[in-house]
Amino acid sequence: MLVLPEDKLSQLLVNLDQEQCEKILQTFSDALATCSAQSKLSEQQQEQKQIHQPLRSSIVTSHGDTTLFMPVSDTLSTSIKIVTVPKKGPIRGVINVLSPQGALLGVISAAEVTAFRTALATMTLFSRCKWLFDSKKAQIIVFGAGRQAEWHARLALLLLSEEKIEGITFVNRGQERLDEMMTGLLPDLQQRYPNLKVTAYAKSALQPEEYASRLTSDLAESNVVFCCTPSTEPLFAYDAITANRNQRFISMIGSYKPHMQEVDKQTLLSGTEGRIYVDSKHACLEEAGELIMAGVQESQLVEAGEAFGQDPGLESERGPGSGNIVFKCVGMGIMDLVVAKTLLEMAAERGLGTKVDF
Repeated sequence: MLVLPEDKLSQLLVNLDQEQCEKILQTFSDALATCSAQSKLSEQQQEQKQIHQPLRSSIVTSHGDTTLFMPVSDTLSTSIKIVTVPKKGPIRGVINVLSPQGALLGVISAAEVTAFRTALATMTLFSRCKWLFDSKKAQIIVFGAGRQAEWHARLALLLLSEEKIEGITFVNRGQERLDEMMTGLLPDLQQRYPNLKVTAYAKSALQPEEYASRLTSDLAESNVVFCCTPSTEPLFAYDAITANRNQRFISMIGSYKPHMQEVDKQTLLSGTEGRIYVDSKHACLEEAGELIMAGVQESQLVEAGEAFGQDPGLESERGPGSGNIVFKCVGMGIMDLVVAKTLLEMAAERGLGTKVDF
């Protein structure tokens, strides 16, 4: 059994190169494609399912701390992610990866894996839309200042390359959290990508008029918007992204409860024919506040896994008159299993972590 704590996991992830990242992305995409394909199986074909994802369960203690249990199996491996959301303090958790016979293969920190795999889910579509930047370099806006926001930026740079990215702007509600992230991230990005323009600002540090003006200007120039916050109200108005005719890639991964929303209805439905790409139709219709508040129907959704190989809308949405590429993700257990297992294998090859006889 291999135990991979968060510091060793961060070391492994930060040092991934493009080839390694694309390999993980392909494995990840294959799993999503399998999920989407098996969702169409008839009742008589259910025994053919390769991926099993029981509903997550939770325990709330008398002190108000909540622990979530999320099991999943792809028949080759099984994992259970256990995450505690305390009433006070940071979220903590682990992912246990087991063999089909029940042998514990590894234990890995859940917080970093969750941030990485969620950003990776966005990249499954983003990496297939490189044509968006054939005539205009990517100007990326990232809402948020957590690990998910950071990994969206890191993976976009790895998969798209610095040559196609003009700049990245981080926007957050509070200054303190933003400063914490940028203290470690900014020097690293400047060293890796010396020609990249990186800026950041917080709503709380600016006067309302100044913040609104700056955000409107940045959004007008953007063609990529990554939303990574648990917001309960839209982060920007639809009008802010109609100032020019940029076709944008817009993703939302921060809101995961019915009362949360990161964008308004008009932005949500700004894809071609109102199309919205999702990780899971069922999960998003149950949990994504944007979709629930907008009254979105299943017929408007396309699972990302359906798009891989078939490309039912990505290429056809290219060119004048096409809408934005809109992606909503709430996360699935298979994402944790695929990424955790792959990272444990990579860590073992590099001698990272601690081997324990069990």
